[in-house]
Amino acid sequence: MGMGFNIKLVVIFLFCSSLLFSLSKEDRVIKASLYPYIIKGITYYPHSIEVGTKKTILASWYGGIFHGRKTAIGEIYDMYAYTAAHKTYPLGTVLLVTNPKNGKSLTVRINDRGPFWNKRELDLSMASAEFLDTKDKGVAEVDIEVLSVPKIAQGFKPSKKYKPRKPVYNVGYTATSYSNIGKNTKKVFIEIGTFLKKKQADKYLKKFHKHFSGASIFEDNYNYKIKFSMVSNENIVKKRLKKLKKIGLISGYGLCWSYD
Repeated sequence: MGMGFNIKLVVIFLFCSSLLFSLSKEDRVIKASLYPYIIKGITYYPHSIEVGTKKTILASWYGGIFHGRKTAIGEIYDMYAYTAAHKTYPLGTVLLVTNPKNGKSLTVRINDRGPFWNKRELDLSMASAEFLDTKDKGVAEVDIEVLSVPKIAQGFKPSKKYKPRKPVYNVGYTATSYSNIGKNTKKVFIEIGTFLKKKQADKYLKKFHKHFSGASIFEDNYNYKIKFSMVSNENIVKKRLKKLKKIGLISGYGLCWSYD
């Protein structure tokens, strides 16, 4: 009887393990993001939302400082992409956002958390706000409709028994490069940041100079970034950036290159 019981335990363990490891990396991130978290002393409880749900909410937008950093879903934030941040909807949820003032509509995917100010419920990427003509206003009333929710998050209900977790997104410094590569392009520029204070940038640059002595600091909209150049070879650049990530100098990288 003891042997049979042990065999059953092993079978159950293997079954549960297969379910866990069969999840994609994104599904694991989405599942982990459904636990409560604390920002500025306030606890937020992520929850599922039914497809077809419609609401009128306040939406702001974000760009500059967060451009190039990691989002809650693990992707590099691109303020020129059609994405959005929400405090409690499951990551990966797709919304149809409409500006009732002009009738313009846009489909966005939630890949980040926020906004954490006042009664704003949605933080649009800069490009999304520009498309909807809400950027200049800053905060605008929009209509949203839930188009899809990731399968792994459907039916999830928050529980206050779970201890809030510390969010790990938008941390560290990410390297980004936006370049048009032509036949005569020999070098490309790569930026790291953003640093809110020059002292932070100076401290980082001292460490970074050990690997790229030609790197320098430049000011960008009252913030600071590190800038350096590399040969315009994608394989070489990725190899060097992976090394910087491995030793902890950057948390990630994104190459947004186009080719002539």
